Amino acid sequence: MRNLLPGLIANTEQGLADRHVCLRRYGPGRLVLDGYDRPGLFYIQHGRMELLITTADGNERCMRILAESDLFGLECLHAGATVPGYQVRAVTYSSVVHVDVELLDLWLATVPEFRHRLAARIAADIARLEQEREKTVAFSVAERLVCYLRCGETCAHLSPAPPEPAGPLPMAILARRIGCSPAYLSRAVRKLAQQGVVQRVNHLPRIDRMENFSPCPCSVVPEGGELRHALRRLA
Repeated sequence: MRNLLPGLIANTEQGLADRHVCLRRYGPGRLVLDGYDRPGLFYIQHGRMELLITTADGNERCMRILAESDLFGLECLHAGATVPGYQVRAVTYSSVVHVDVELLDLWLATVPEFRHRLAARIAADIARLEQEREKTVAFSVAERLVCYLRCGETCAHLSPAPPEPAGPLPMAILARRIGCSPAYLSRAVRKLAQQGVVQRVNHLPRIDRMENFSPCPCSVVPEGGELRHALRRLA
């Protein structure tokens, strides 16, 4: 899908593209999408963003850090969709291409490859969310932190793709991403730093020695067992 969408836009008749495709830029912290305010498909041309939901108790949870070539907005494609608490917010300076529903409908009707890839992407996202929910329940805060620092968004327990270490995130965003309060995250980082598992670079946690975590922690504890490499379970 990542390679297909830019090609579809480039091959769309200029007048049609001018009416149904737009490029917008956002600074850090700016709200890009709020529920169903702009239905369509969004493609990140540059930058990083966080996809957020608001839980029943009013807390924000970052479900994914989006980066260049990622898509979002699939949850709000249908005209009758209401997705309360669904937001996308810029983490860095970002550029986003928005394709509106009318052009998407045309592609769905006339480009079978786009139709098939979109259906596969939606199915994969559903499976990924369920797997991540299970990991959130099974892993401690420290285990989720090490997993995220080691694997980023390509967690070995959730994807067959090789892991890509996470880029630096502010502590507040990192806490939302791994599903804990900032206080729990600070405590876990402090204890892991004391163990020599992580180090702080510009006040942000990093894995000190990546070779100590191969295979990825998440791949060796798929059922929520104890983390290897002498990492003690921390709350």
